[in-house]
Amino acid sequence: MKTFEWIIVGGGVAGIALSEILTRQGHTVALIEKNNQLASETTKEFHEWVHTGSLYTLVKDKMNTLKYVLGSLDDLLEFYSSFSRMNIKPSEDGLKIEKNDKGWFNSNYINFKYRLKNRKFIFPWLFSVARSIALIDRIHKHDWLRRRAGILESLTAKYHLPIIKNLIKIILSRKKFFKIKTTDFTTNSRYLLRDMIATSINNGLEIFTNNELLEIKNIDENVVAKCNNGTFQSKNMVVCLGAGIEKFSNFKIKKSFAPIAVVKNIESKTESFVELDCFKKNCINIVTKKNSFGLVGGISLSKRDEVEKYFDFMINEHKKQNPQMEIIKKYIGIKNEVSVNKENRNYLFHIDPVAKYKNVWSVIPGKFTLAFSLAPEFYRIVYKKNPRKFFRTLPDDGKFSHLVADTIWEDSQN
Repeated sequence: MKTFEWIIVGGGVAGIALSEILTRQGHTVALIEKNNQLASETTKEFHEWVHTGSLYTLVKDKMNTLKYVLGSLDDLLEFYSSFSRMNIKPSEDGLKIEKNDKGWFNSNYINFKYRLKNRKFIFPWLFSVARSIALIDRIHKHDWLRRRAGILESLTAKYHLPIIKNLIKIILSRKKFFKIKTTDFTTNSRYLLRDMIATSINNGLEIFTNNELLEIKNIDENVVAKCNNGTFQSKNMVVCLGAGIEKFSNFKIKKSFAPIAVVKNIESKTESFVELDCFKKNCINIVTKKNSFGLVGGISLSKRDEVEKYFDFMINEHKKQNPQMEIIKKYIGIKNEVSVNKENRNYLFHIDPVAKYKNVWSVIPGKFTLAFSLAPEFYRIVYKKNPRKFFRTLPDDGKFSHLVADTIWEDSQN
């Protein structure tokens, strides 16, 4: 039996990112996936929305999520700029997305609409909005050439006066919503993932699909993965299985359910937006796609039996703005998050050794954006050094495209 240095179990964004970072460094890696294609579950379902921290300016977690997300963008610039289609460039005045038909990222920015109508007497909400706008404005203007955005002092220094000014504007506004264009944007996730896979295969990655992990054993100094279509042996293993990780790790996973619909006949003038409210059940969003398509959604629910009611509300609200909108497909995205200290939501990635095995790690990725920090941080934890920043990459020319599943909205066009 061939012995790899690493086995990665789970071919979502976490497994792909970890495989790339390890093969980049010359390690032999086997990527094992239970489905017949990679990125075919959670990584296939969501909006392709790249978070730059805007949404998390409203999260009451001492800015931890904001710090992690901005740190991921720092790592994107530092460790992924060798990829020819990674088309984000740092500047003295924010991030710039270069036009590229097959670039990783689009200048399709997410607009925030904070609800003000009938909310003027809810002062904590008004203050949160004022603070959110002040922070987003700082992210817009951040000097990415000289400062790491994940070090939040550059964003929060002397920002109390802008908060007060924003609060006055909000109180005086007579509009239903206070609107701003955020720094969040969308990604062509399939180009990104396929470029990573093409580069990883060029660096020696071996991929084994249709292989579900059944059992892990330590035999001598090796880790053995028993799967339904073969047995694999390595020096080390990483398990990236979403909710399935509970069977093999110490993680306790909390599931939430995100009602999402693929829609078409969106008016060309429609921009991607989120309507935000202090009452969570009123929030909706849309991320526009090519050819008048879009993904609509809004919130995640703790109970599956609440989903249909929210579907009806969300679709009705969107049709008020796009009467010709047609629903192509409705589905429920499953979010798997680590339950920590009884937090309602935990958006961060988690990397932990598994106590009952030797040389086995478990990983939960958090948001798609966080993969750009998850992989370098995993390498730093294991090898006590940074991965290389400059290396030969191989853009996907179609040879390996079949290995990565299309997104649900792309499937729905066919």
